[in-house]
Amino acid sequence: MLFSKVIDHAELKAKLIGNIREGRVPHAQLLVGPRGSGNLPLALAYAQYLLCEDKGVVDACGECPSCMQMAKLEHPDLHLAFPIFFTDKVKTCDAFLADWRREVLAEPYLDIELWRDKLESENKQLRMGVDIAQEIQRKLSMKSFRGGCKVMLIWLPELMDAAAANKLLKVLEEPEPSTVFLLVSNDAEQLLATILSRAQLTKVPALHPEAVADALRGRFPDLGETEARAIALRSEGDMLEAVDMAGKGEEELFVFFRDWLRACFRKEVVAAVDFGEGFQKLGRERQKSLVRYGLYLIRQCVLQWQQVPELVRVLGQEQEFVLNFSKVLNERNADGIRRELETAHVHIERNANAKVLFMDMSYRMMGLLRA
Repeated sequence: MLFSKVIDHAELKAKLIGNIREGRVPHAQLLVGPRGSGNLPLALAYAQYLLCEDKGVVDACGECPSCMQMAKLEHPDLHLAFPIFFTDKVKTCDAFLADWRREVLAEPYLDIELWRDKLESENKQLRMGVDIAQEIQRKLSMKSFRGGCKVMLIWLPELMDAAAANKLLKVLEEPEPSTVFLLVSNDAEQLLATILSRAQLTKVPALHPEAVADALRGRFPDLGETEARAIALRSEGDMLEAVDMAGKGEEELFVFFRDWLRACFRKEVVAAVDFGEGFQKLGRERQKSLVRYGLYLIRQCVLQWQQVPELVRVLGQEQEFVLNFSKVLNERNADGIRRELETAHVHIERNANAKVLFMDMSYRMMGLLRA
């Protein structure tokens, strides 16, 4: 991937390029950023620039043999490790390599949930075991194919089990010559402190709303400027979330969430049952999107209630909703509403019965909204 294809992060791109051009390439670099921030695209662009045979001042050439191979993620000196689900016969990434390449090329802002869904492994835990760490060690012991450096990109290293993490630590402590590790993480706190201490930390912030809006209009030509900006604000810098919103139509989610809360406020049990049936029909990913969207709206309502309207980031119907619903919030219910939505998201991820979960949340909301 070229740096020019990575959304936003101009200063960070310049810093990464400068380090390579000045010969200050750390043997291990940890790129940490929230979901949809672009830490994986940045790592891929960094790897391509590192392996490019005709580097430009601000980007890889995109035309040399190395760049042509990187465009397909098939460069022989780029090694990839990522979470998989184990079977009796499959314990390393090689069996899933073609799938992972295809998914990243289709969506460079890939996250673990999307990857799990593509593998059709909803009920299986994705992780990296000691066999993957041994495979990393084996691949890096080989000579560079093109005579330059070798790059080992490890996506979501926080999902390594203890044995794998300890074996990786040994490789980081005694790296092979001309080897660069790129660790791409969403939650560095889950990594061993000793691994953190051996990698240069690069924090990747959430994307700016303006950059998300521009990227959305590039992906969805029929999307209006106002709608793109509204989705960008809702996504809170998460490009993957923004794409999901734009592709599925957020008007539907807004109306569903608004009308459901109204029914809860009025304690309309029959209406809540109807909403529960509608929620069940949404499907797992859409259910999670609704809850995340609800959390976003509630945060905006809390800001309005706390009398800091300059921090509220909503437009149109959402703005009207925030102004009205914030009047219902108080010290007794604001935090409880947030916790109910967060708990629901966790239970959806764990495959709880959607209708039962939603009805339980509805009854709890009825009590909170009248507290």
